[in-house]
Amino acid sequence: MGRPLLLALVVAALAGCGKSNPELIPASNAEALTQTADRIQQSCTDEDRSEARDQVALAQREIDSLPRDVDPDLKQNLRDWIDHIESRIGADCKSEEATPTATPEDTPTPTATATATKAPTEAPTEAPTEAPTEAPTEAPTEAVPTPAAAAPENPR
Repeated sequence: MGRPLLLALVVAALAGCGKSNPELIPASNAEALTQTADRIQQSCTDEDRSEARDQVALAQREIDSLPRDVDPDLKQNLRDWIDHIESRIGADCKSEEATPTATPEDTPTPTATATATKAPTEAPTEAPTEAPTEAPTEAPTEAVPTPAAAAPENPR
């Protein structure tokens, strides 16, 4: 059950709390409606449609038992909200029927019969290596002096 729906019911129910206006909901009635709205929410959270419907019926009785002085439009608004909540119980609350779950007795456990099989491996192939070739090594060359290095120093 979506919180916005119940929140709207609670806000509407609390509209008259602490006020002396007889057209608003008396504090004691508002508290009872708030508690019922909380139980509707909890029933839905607990996936108990039957209890949620029972709490909706209780909320309807609580609205019907509001004092005559309470504004008729306010009462109608509360009835409309509770009717809307009731129409959403099937969609918003999961089924109270338990979904069967598989137990180890219900599902046979397959036994692993692993047999070790070894894939044949090929013998490594060796590429023929060429015989090393001996290339003649050139003799090192002497360093040739550069022109800057060959110039005599300037005596000053």
